[in-house]
Amino acid sequence: MYKVFIKDKQIVFTNNQHFVDENRHCLRLSFFLPESTSLLLNLLEHNQKLTTIVIVVHDVKEAFHQFKLKYTVIEAAGGVVKNNQNNTLFIYRLGKWDLPKGKIESGEEVEQAAIREVEEECAVNGLSITKPMANCYHMYHLKNELVLKKTHWFEMKTDFVGLLVPQLEEEIEKAEWLSNDQIKSIVLPNTYASIADFIGSW
Repeated sequence: MYKVFIKDKQIVFTNNQHFVDENRHCLRLSFFLPESTSLLLNLLEHNQKLTTIVIVVHDVKEAFHQFKLKYTVIEAAGGVVKNNQNNTLFIYRLGKWDLPKGKIESGEEVEQAAIREVEEECAVNGLSITKPMANCYHMYHLKNELVLKKTHWFEMKTDFVGLLVPQLEEEIEKAEWLSNDQIKSIVLPNTYASIADFIGSW
């Protein structure tokens, strides 16, 4: 299954005939035509009630590959970082809670980029990757072009107990360790749909 978020809406590619998102108004399609991609996104944007388009096809990987070919793909990497108290590292930027992440630089390994971005955005060190996590996709406008961002996520751990320093030049206002209860009460009500969905998959 692949989910692509466009703000608080999504397109889902799946081969599960019984996939249902009970909390959303869905349009279900049993086929995918690459040339219809712009039409589908336009429908999501302008139909206020419609929040999810579910595309049910046999070859999900191929359908999603054809979808990606329509857009510039930007690769990013980030971390779900746990400390010794099992708290999770979050950043607060542009009025919303988020996880530390950023674009992969040319020639950089994905894991290397994930660690670098977390270090830069939060001034944390001693990071080690414990396992890869699910990739996430979302779309946004960059210089009047609609682009697709793929974020590679990794679970990380650290013994770091120093002061977290948010990267102000990236408009990050806060970097904080949050408990599971705080994630539920503070983050989930005020984060991006793609991040909320990702948190729900942990």
